[in-house]
Amino acid sequence: MPRNPDGIMIGAEARELGDPNSPNAALFVHGFVGAGTNFNQLPQKFADAGWFVRVMRLPGHGTSPRDVEIVTADELEAAVLDEVAQLRERHERIVLVGHSMGGTLCTLAASKTNVDGLILGGAYFGVTYRWYYVLPPEVWTDLSSHVIRWVYKGHLFTQVNDRSQLPNILSYTWVPTKAGVTLNELGRRVNKPETLEHVTCSIIMFHSHHDIAASQEAASNALKRMRSSDKQMIWVDKSNHHVFWDFDRDLILDESLKFAAKVAQGDDEEPIELPSIR
Repeated sequence: MPRNPDGIMIGAEARELGDPNSPNAALFVHGFVGAGTNFNQLPQKFADAGWFVRVMRLPGHGTSPRDVEIVTADELEAAVLDEVAQLRERHERIVLVGHSMGGTLCTLAASKTNVDGLILGGAYFGVTYRWYYVLPPEVWTDLSSHVIRWVYKGHLFTQVNDRSQLPNILSYTWVPTKAGVTLNELGRRVNKPETLEHVTCSIIMFHSHHDIAASQEAASNALKRMRSSDKQMIWVDKSNHHVFWDFDRDLILDESLKFAAKVAQGDDEEPIELPSIR
């Protein structure tokens, strides 16, 4: 995998787009063993709409699987909160955009600090259960971490139905099972009642009925438990887990920009109630 002079995988670097003096800022938080490329053209579209955009690189990501093996849940949470704090110093309104585990981290951040909106795509609140697992997949992850160090994750196991997009989705090829334990810990934290009850900002969530990674049931239940009075679930049916790259990507891009425009109106306008799209 090509790397820049700092040893970061090309495409995984943190980057900034748009007007740094804009009152509106969006922080993009990528998924588990993923990168900022998780979001397709959405960061650039935000910048084109007048937003300042920060696409972060989570600790342990974009370098080596050995790095993500030792990253803790606390470090991942702290990294996102630090990014939000820096944006809050310069911008009036902040929207967090998260994919998969990035959605988990965005939700945790929104429960602890002031943000104005959440855009969650394929957010992880639990692993999709299959009958042949017998036990919950989180249990298997915790158990296997004691005997198996690495799990292969090549393009074959990248959950996107539009296989032509595989070259655009950056991820580690090998995943340490201990990182899966960290993911489980984040899942436990985000599902606590005291977490979800403290999420009060505007929310739009995109999830596929056919997501074989992040549980649709867990995501739906989490959204119901969030206290926001302005929240919307958009279900899609042509996509898998990587919804920003998959067959429903145009719908998700358009609805995300509409949501951002609503947030950018601020408190001077009456909130717009958006219907659930199924």
